[in-house]
Amino acid sequence: MKKILIRLGFFSIGSLGSAVLNLVLLPVTTTFLSPEEYGKTSMFFLAQTFLIYVIYLGFDQAFTREYHDYENKKALLQQAMMIPLIGAVVLAMNLVLYAKHFSLILFEDPSYTHAIYLLALSAIFLIFERFILLNLRMQNKAFIFSVYSILVKLIILLFTLLFLYFGSPTFITVVYGMLVGQILGDCVLIIGNSIFFYPLITKIDKTLLKNLYRFGLPTVIGTFLYSLLTIIDKVMLRHFADFASLGIYTAAFKVASALMVLQVSFANFWIPTAYEWYKKGKPLRYYERVSHLMMFLLSFCFLFMVLFKEGIVLLLSSEYSEAQYLFPLLSFYPLMMTISETTNLGIVFSKKSQLNIAASLVAVLAAGMTHLLLVPLLGATGAAIATGFGYLLFFFSRTYFSMKHWEGFSVKRQVSLALLLYVFALFTAFNRIFWLEKGLVLLLMCIVLIVYRHELKIVKTFVQERKIREV
Repeated sequence: MKKILIRLGFFSIGSLGSAVLNLVLLPVTTTFLSPEEYGKTSMFFLAQTFLIYVIYLGFDQAFTREYHDYENKKALLQQAMMIPLIGAVVLAMNLVLYAKHFSLILFEDPSYTHAIYLLALSAIFLIFERFILLNLRMQNKAFIFSVYSILVKLIILLFTLLFLYFGSPTFITVVYGMLVGQILGDCVLIIGNSIFFYPLITKIDKTLLKNLYRFGLPTVIGTFLYSLLTIIDKVMLRHFADFASLGIYTAAFKVASALMVLQVSFANFWIPTAYEWYKKGKPLRYYERVSHLMMFLLSFCFLFMVLFKEGIVLLLSSEYSEAQYLFPLLSFYPLMMTISETTNLGIVFSKKSQLNIAASLVAVLAAGMTHLLLVPLLGATGAAIATGFGYLLFFFSRTYFSMKHWEGFSVKRQVSLALLLYVFALFTAFNRIFWLEKGLVLLLMCIVLIVYRHELKIVKTFVQERKIREV
């Protein structure tokens, strides 16, 4: 247990550092840019997010699945990267060839072709970044993983600040700074881990590639559908609202993403740990306790952020004050993603990755219909309601399909609490009575403590036993 906590702590350093750097970047950009300009920047975020979810072609997930079963780890890494790299090159060529069209789609102006060229180049570097960091994670090199994660984000932040200092306060300045910073940061990452690519493989393992393909193909379809869940909100706002609403919504999403530090830290630690436990035949109570403890931690962090949500105004420019009413609903992105990592193990262990397609499809269809219904009426608030609802259903669907193919454990508390928190988040989107909201937050904190009192006693007993042993 001590080793697990230490490993989680080291992984958390990278996630916490990255989150802090992202939060530093947020007030800097919102101070320089109006909501309308920031809304245009969000279209770049949308394109980059879509690239991140699609260009790996599912081979990144297949790589982690095969890691403990394939002896030559270096050969596994290089072969897992081949197909995504080829795909990234093809995608980059199309972006370059049709740069004006993509510029017009994203920015309503065909003249920003240089930004599209840089975006195309960054797609190739993102492949190296993803697989190198995955390899470090699967090796449980938590501290090195954290150092490189922070370093890449720091370089992005520095170049964004540099471009804003010397350039004009417009969205394209931020886009150039972030793209140049990401490419240079990835160059540092590649050079620092060049040992992973020397010597290069000379013989292709066709059986391995088939296994990677079989696991990766259903995953990439599911990932594509999931990526729609992450971009449909911005597309709807772009169509039914204006860039100013999109800018406020994106700022709120960035604030909610502060909870991603928990999601990323936990996923980095949990995926290799869960595979290890499965191979060793660990009993179900191990997985169950982790799930309950994460639900407790996530709920408390969410409620704590809502309790002090007025502090958002201090982070953002006063033009973005409406973001404080949106981010509780948008927090369901990291909340539901994180808890579903503990309840979707049946899909992972059974290698039925096609079930992720079904889970993503349910969430996308539900979110899409809700967006169509609410965004024209409520604008950014409607988009936040639909986004939160989509991720709630994603968690429910993932959990349902997982438990159908695994003996699993009871998730009644997780499901009930998720529903309760969503209803509360809906209330915060429309409520303007300060004392009523804060009173409900404190009440919900008490409910969470009561619901998970047994798990907290176990943690307390464990800590006390550790202290006695150390005396």
